[in-house]
Amino acid sequence: MTHRAMLTGKYKRFIVNDIDARLPKLFVDCAYGKYTVENHPEWVTREEFNARKKDDAYIALVWSFGNNGKDYMYGADIEKYKKALHFACYYNDLSLLDELGIHIEKSREKAVYDRYKDFAKQIGNKKHNMLESFTRLQAVERLQSLQSLQSLQSLQSLQSLQSLQSLQSFGTDYQNVPLPEGAVIYCDIPYKSTNCGKYQGFDHERFYSWAVEQDNIYISEYDMPEDFIRIASIKKQVLSAANTNSKSAMESIFTNRKTYESMTDAQRMKLHYEDAKQLTIFDFMLKGETL
Repeated sequence: MTHRAMLTGKYKRFIVNDIDARLPKLFVDCAYGKYTVENHPEWVTREEFNARKKDDAYIALVWSFGNNGKDYMYGADIEKYKKALHFACYYNDLSLLDELGIHIEKSREKAVYDRYKDFAKQIGNKKHNMLESFTRLQAVERLQSLQSLQSLQSLQSLQSLQSLQSLQSFGTDYQNVPLPEGAVIYCDIPYKSTNCGKYQGFDHERFYSWAVEQDNIYISEYDMPEDFIRIASIKKQVLSAANTNSKSAMESIFTNRKTYESMTDAQRMKLHYEDAKQLTIFDFMLKGETL
């Protein structure tokens, strides 16, 4: 969200915070180009992941299941297949696939993700039932995560670079963050009644009491108390287990009554009109110089 805000050119100052101090640091590192698909081709084993996840945000997030920061990305039963395709995609090395009895042609593609698509198509054409979900899931959790991190380099543009230099990061409780007057506040809290992972124990009631008093606040959640107003939503599939079982959920953006009542009639009309098109808060917010 901070990345998107920085690209809009609407804000002069940015504050990013998470109780896990590794995450804001990862954001800043990515914005300066530390992590790209090309410069991080290494395979991280389960043992390496468990040894490094507490201190390395990149390892904890990119190599964990569902980016939960705790559990290794792959189950033991499919790990060897994932590793084999990883070596194929990153190094065009098909030796591990050959050892598994999966024989395909080397790719002529130079980009890692293009090689992945080539290999996935080749394997799919062979109709190996045991690999059907393997190729789909690899699609590529890690590659997609790295591509997302790499996209932060777009902040190196002339206009956005000024925004990058106005970025502050914290690793503290949300109530400790110094909020400038007129700031727009966006909160992506642990969703209530879900597996909050490393954020287990988050005090939602304390957050509601704080959030209801703030100006210009927006909150991502599935549901909120009646003191908050749903202003945008999207139906999405939520992954519930490593076996790819999923269920539908309505993810929404909420604001408090104080913020909603401060909007102009035109802003409210635009919200309701554009809701189905997934309007972002940056498309209609006119107030505030800080996010």
